[in-house]
Amino acid sequence: MKPLLLLILLAATALPLSAQRTTARGLRPAEIPAAPSEVPALDTLSLTADTASIRFYGYEKTLRATKETLFLQNNAPREAAEVRFTILYLDSAGREIHRRRIVRRVAVPSGKTVRLDLPSWDTQKTFYYSGGPRPRVSATPYSVKIRPETLILLR
Repeated sequence: MKPLLLLILLAATALPLSAQRTTARGLRPAEIPAAPSEVPALDTLSLTADTASIRFYGYEKTLRATKETLFLQNNAPREAAEVRFTILYLDSAGREIHRRRIVRRVAVPSGKTVRLDLPSWDTQKTFYYSGGPRPRVSATPYSVKIRPETLILLR
């Protein structure tokens, strides 16, 4: 049996193998002409956001959640087109454990509220929001502070 196997291996290595071309000859990448931007520019006004012009409330994130939810209320006199804010994540002693800046295009008419769903910062799913339900398993509680930065209003 071994001599037969050895003979097959020697015969296989003695045969010349050639690479097979699988693409057609003379192909060139297609050139796509630059198209004008299809998204119209917004006529906007930038406003330094404060708690009088914008309000965040209703933050929620459970232990195993893959997203965070919060509500945004536009108190400005015009419709908002974009909001920029920072979320500070604090442990139970008030120390910062994470921080992130969010820029979100969102249409919020004056005086109205919208819900924002954000991907969770807690990718390992070991933290839960202290203002929500306490999980049955061991987990670390945290709280948040949301700082509004900029509100882009439509003119």
